[in-house]
Amino acid sequence: MRNDLFACLILVACGFGTVVSGPGHAADPTDVRVVPTDDHGDIDLNCWKLTLPVDASGSTDGKATEIPVTKLVSGYNDSYFKKNANGSVTFWCPVTGAKTEGTEYPRSELREMLDPGDPSVNWTAQGTHILDAECRISKIPSSSKVIIGQIHSYTGKAKPLVKLQYFKNRIEALVKVSPTAGKDKKLTFPNIEFNTAISYQFQLNDGLLTITVNGESQSQDIIDSNSGWGDETFYFKAGVYVQDNEGDESEGAQATFSKLAVTHNAKR
Repeated sequence: MRNDLFACLILVACGFGTVVSGPGHAADPTDVRVVPTDDHGDIDLNCWKLTLPVDASGSTDGKATEIPVTKLVSGYNDSYFKKNANGSVTFWCPVTGAKTEGTEYPRSELREMLDPGDPSVNWTAQGTHILDAECRISKIPSSSKVIIGQIHSYTGKAKPLVKLQYFKNRIEALVKVSPTAGKDKKLTFPNIEFNTAISYQFQLNDGLLTITVNGESQSQDIIDSNSGWGDETFYFKAGVYVQDNEGDESEGAQATFSKLAVTHNAKR
C-alpha cells in the first residue's frame, strides 16, 4: 500500500479511539483501525477477551476456555473474574487451573482485541502503543511469581516480547531478546511491597520499548536488539498468569486492577 493512502475503520461497538495497525501479519502502518482508549475509573472491556483457568465444562482438567468480548461486556462475572461496583476488576487463578495449549501454567487474563471478532488484527512496532495499568496483588502462590502484564507477539513463533512479573517484593520485566529464541533480558524494579498499589506502563514507540513501574522507567530498543521484531505484530495482555502449577485449589494468585487504559497511534 502506498504511503499516501490512509484507510481506517471505526469500530462503532468499541466507541471512540485512536489509530492502530490492522490485520494479522506485519501490517503496513498506513492500514489502520480505530479502537477505544480508557482513561480511568470504570474499566472498559469492549476490546478485550478473557482466558479462564477452567475448560468449557468448568473443570480444571481440560484446555483453558475463553470468554469473548460480547459476553464479557454484557456483565460476565464468575469466581475467576469479577467486575466490582467501583469499576475495578479482580482476577483469581488457582495453581490447579486449566492451561492454554503449549503452556505450563494457568491464568485468568485479558487479551487485547482490536477487532472483537478477529484475533489476527494487531499492531506493529511502528507508531506509539501504550498500556497504562494500576493494580494490587493480594495473593501469590508458593513460587512467589505472578505475571500481571504482557506485550505478546502474534506472528511467527508468537513469543511474548515482555512479561511483567512480580517476584519477592520486586517487579521483573522479562524482555525477549529475539522473536525466535527463548533468552530474556531482565529489567528489575525493586522495593515493590506485596499487597500495595502498583502502577505500570508499557510504551512501544517506533521500536523503543519503555517500561515504567511506580514512576521508574527503563528502556530497550527492540529493533536494534533484533531486527526480527520489526516483522511481528503485537497485542497487550493483563491479569494474573500464575507461574506455579503445584499445590491445592486454594493456592494461586489474585489481583485487582483499578486502571487499564490502552492508546494506539500509528504512523500515517
